[in-house]
Amino acid sequence: MHLYSKGYRSERELLHLLYKQGWAVIRAPRSGRVGIPTPDIVAAKAGRLVVIECKSRAEAFAVEKEQLLQLAEWEQRAGAKAYIGWKQSRKGWSFLRLNDVQKNNGNVGKAFAEEKGIKMESI
Repeated sequence: MHLYSKGYRSERELLHLLYKQGWAVIRAPRSGRVGIPTPDIVAAKAGRLVVIECKSRAEAFAVEKEQLLQLAEWEQRAGAKAYIGWKQSRKGWSFLRLNDVQKNNGNVGKAFAEEKGIKMESI
């Protein structure tokens, strides 16, 4: 399976999960490649705005510095809360606050996610 198709399916899954929880959601296809900073998912609910960069990985990974900067720009321009959403096979989603991931130099692993991760209901 190509990494892009795996990511696409994970993004669509998250889109539907958020929608079922009452969020208005959009997915930005091929985010970050249009020359304008764009997260994978933009969601709004009851006056709250969140942006999510989605990752679907079995093991630890590093978020590219450019992606972290793009999310920070969304926080600054839109007043959004930015998260890294990590889909782990057979474990579901966990969400990491942008600030926590930045402090960890973009590195995300299982222990870090267990310590800093939050559930979807808390975003």
